[in-house]
Amino acid sequence: MSALPSSVPDGGEAVPDAIVEQAIGWYVQQASGAHDRQDPAAFARWHAAHPDHARAWQRLQAMGHQIRDGSGGFEPAIARHTLNRAASLSARRRTLKTLMWVGTGGVALALVQDPLPLRSRIAQAWVDWRTATGERRTVVLGDGSMLLMNTGTALDVHFGAHERRLVLHHGEIMIATARDPAGRPFVVTTRDGTLTPIGTRFTVRRDEADADGPRAFTALGVREGAVEIRVAGSASGPATLVRAGEQARFTRDRVNTPEALEESGQSWTDGTLTAEGMPLGAFIAELDRYRPGRLRCAPEVADLRITGAWPLDGSDPTERILESLERRLPVRVNRLTRYWVTVSAR
Repeated sequence: MSALPSSVPDGGEAVPDAIVEQAIGWYVQQASGAHDRQDPAAFARWHAAHPDHARAWQRLQAMGHQIRDGSGGFEPAIARHTLNRAASLSARRRTLKTLMWVGTGGVALALVQDPLPLRSRIAQAWVDWRTATGERRTVVLGDGSMLLMNTGTALDVHFGAHERRLVLHHGEIMIATARDPAGRPFVVTTRDGTLTPIGTRFTVRRDEADADGPRAFTALGVREGAVEIRVAGSASGPATLVRAGEQARFTRDRVNTPEALEESGQSWTDGTLTAEGMPLGAFIAELDRYRPGRLRCAPEVADLRITGAWPLDGSDPTERILESLERRLPVRVNRLTRYWVTVSAR
């Protein structure tokens, strides 16, 4: 299934973020009327300069048509970024009036519901494969490798003559690699580095930096075989080998010492959220990934410990899990709205 609306007629190739930014800038200028007589010629030169420019413009127009037609295919990231760009133009009032349709049809609410950083949301709008918040999806790649995508994941697939490459922008995946008759290596890249598996099954999670949490990192868990890690900041340096039954986190600059694989962190692949003596604050942060909006834990109950397993399938699984917490722990779930929830002391 393509990450783009079905009405987009091109081939679905990935478009670099920088070109997405340029296309959005032209889109806002033309919608607002904040341009001079030289702009049409400049736009024509930009549009013709590279096939990716035309592809980005075509997709952005298609998304605009979808939201105006009420089909709901317009990505919240594009809406948010368009409004931000619109606010900086000299014809601000006219621009915002022209773009008021961006806030209709539930899109304004979608921006509140979606906690992912803007950079990640822009990336997700233009990738080969993605999952929504709370969604999990199984994909069989062209070489027969099996890919399981967890909640809020965005990635690109680049299979060429010399290698098979996945680019994980954000989220979490489990990969079972297939043997390639042509002998092409299989690699997975994130902003933090490159992973090269050796006949294996493994998970990769890429978390963005959070104002309330740690800096951005990539987490690897190896179920079978082994995986080599090369960090982006020292791609020519020695690789770190992580073997079956081990896990490791790494950033652009360093790899933490591999340690024993935590099976609870792998349970999502079986459709289960598992905790073993986990602090409630950490558990709520993990549950937040599967739920649109903001789910937070008050400091006074963050250190409570919880053990259990909860299914992620079915209708509204995060609500069932929150109800379970209220029954098992001295906590109360406070709902300002469905999209702003805090777990606090009872």
